[in-house]
Amino acid sequence: METSNMKNMVVLKNLPSNLVEEAIVILKSTKKAKKLEKIEKKSKSRKTIEPIKKDYILKEAEMLISSYIAKIEDENKQKKHYIIRKNKNNKRLKTYAILSSIIILSETILLILK
Repeated sequence: METSNMKNMVVLKNLPSNLVEEAIVILKSTKKAKKLEKIEKKSKSRKTIEPIKKDYILKEAEMLISSYIAKIEDENKQKKHYIIRKNKNNKRLKTYAILSSIIILSETILLILK
């Protein structure tokens, strides 16, 4: 395999499944994700019984990959939230340090002048 093709591949190992041991995901190149669109439910809902298909292994692999991607996205959201909260706390601490140093400096100047 060429190294240029390997850049667009991800190998997932140690998946929590009894059927799938590892999965190889090949990413599309130069494709953008579509915008989210709201799909409205149809008013008529019919229950149809479909015969059991034998592609359950493929469906389980798809389910594992989608849950893995969702978990990674959740971790990224948590990291971003943590960074935002940390920056906010740093700004508060910086303003507190500046204000307290101004107050201490003014008190010392007043004590010296008296």
